[in-house]
Amino acid sequence: MNVFYFLLLAFFWGTAYVGVKYTVDVFDPYFSSFLRAFIGFVFFTGWFLITKQSFYLPRKEAWRPWLAGMLVMGVPFIFLYWGQQFLPPGTGGIFNGTVPLWVFIIAAITLKGQDRFTWRKAIGVIVGFIGLMFVFQPALQAYTSASMDKMALYGSISLLMMAICYASGNVLIKYIMINKITWQQSVFHQYLFTTIFLFFVALIARAPLPSLEQALAPKVVISILYVALCSSAAALLLLMKLLKEWGALRASLATYFVPFIAVGSDFLLNGRVPSKYEVIGMVIIIASLVLIQFDKNGFKKSA
Repeated sequence: MNVFYFLLLAFFWGTAYVGVKYTVDVFDPYFSSFLRAFIGFVFFTGWFLITKQSFYLPRKEAWRPWLAGMLVMGVPFIFLYWGQQFLPPGTGGIFNGTVPLWVFIIAAITLKGQDRFTWRKAIGVIVGFIGLMFVFQPALQAYTSASMDKMALYGSISLLMMAICYASGNVLIKYIMINKITWQQSVFHQYLFTTIFLFFVALIARAPLPSLEQALAPKVVISILYVALCSSAAALLLLMKLLKEWGALRASLATYFVPFIAVGSDFLLNGRVPSKYEVIGMVIIIASLVLIQFDKNGFKKSA
């Protein structure tokens, strides 16, 4: 059953980018980010109340999940939804696949004794950057072409920042939350603070809302609910289950499938074939993660 949970987790994560793209085709990225956080907050509040799980947190400890929530949801959601306006869903999934690369780099620099650079891992980082150059190539070509389409490049940079934020949040959670608070407390307060933060961001942005007909289109409604409930809330519950049953090492392997599922779902639902640069870049990035996270003794997860 755990294998099924593992595959379902990778599927939820990988298909999220199609849902995000469908959402930002109608709603502005700031309100879209708020909706995702708000729906997740409502879900977990109901879940914890029904299952009678405590999410009370002493005031002096609240800064931990609030800070983590900014890095694992609040800020990266903005980068994700803003960048995905200008790029296909598959590209967003490829950038998400670089998260373990950034986790290693950030952890090796900040968490002394947790991980360190070796020749093999240094080569892996260099290979990962080469892969990123390939992924950026279509946007760079568009930027320098006669049409001077700058938004694809800006969108790529935004999605790269999303990946770096996700990685920073993962490292931060390990540093500030181990043996400090329960996962229920962490999740509830991350969602609470993120929802409040994104509400004010959307309020300040004051972007025009779509017509009622556009907002209630079945594809849009399904996309919003799917990303918030399946790709975020349910995926988190699956991850907690796998962390308990398998441990962080095996559970983290789901990340490797995300780019392929994102590209595949983009093709099946939108008919979009990835460029040769994206395919080459995706393969090179996966190879870099193998160099970083596998050693002679097998898989070794950094951070």
